[in-house]
Amino acid sequence: MQHQGILVRGSAGPLVAVCRVSPLYTSLLPPKADLIPAPHLTTLQLPLPWETFGFPSQWLGRSVHLVTGDPAWDWSDVAPAFGIPATEDTDTTLEEPTHVQGWAVDHIVLLVPALDEAVAVFAEIGLDPRLRMQVRDRPAAFFRAGPLVEVVESPVRNPAIYGVTLVCDEPLEGVALRWRSMGLNISTVHSAIQPGRRIFTVHDTEAGLAVLSPDRAL
Repeated sequence: MQHQGILVRGSAGPLVAVCRVSPLYTSLLPPKADLIPAPHLTTLQLPLPWETFGFPSQWLGRSVHLVTGDPAWDWSDVAPAFGIPATEDTDTTLEEPTHVQGWAVDHIVLLVPALDEAVAVFAEIGLDPRLRMQVRDRPAAFFRAGPLVEVVESPVRNPAIYGVTLVCDEPLEGVALRWRSMGLNISTVHSAIQPGRRIFTVHDTEAGLAVLSPDRAL
């Protein structure tokens, strides 16, 4: 998502969401920690082995509790009705997360069969899209729910969390080198669409994962 972020795989190769810088870009910027909107995402569970990447098994990235397990999420209030389970409906036991300085969730990717229906679902909990656009000829919308939620219309039967893009304060080249030394399959670090930002993608994972440099304009 080169607004930037996570790769959405397809039979024709990876689909990269493209959100070019526009006058609406400022509406997509992450909120200050004390201005997190309600309702907002509080917990994100994905089949990503966080300890493999050097994180605690359960950790806090700014305002989101990250957990390993089958895809699930928790919200501060009522969750949008996409049929995605809450963490309490899975086998995971939530523990007090370890706060990891310098790392946060930039955005998550939600795949849906019909974008207009997804927009209506978010409207039911009081969230309106900050931006609507085409992502590789697929309709997409962006919602601010603490981190950004990128919603992409895709050939899926049911809504599904595809993956997450993290943002970190460390130089990305150093992170990529460290993770490669741990045996992880990492792409090259390359420029993001946003001026001054860089990104890399982690391959061979059960959920999409990318890491983005911070927006120094914030």
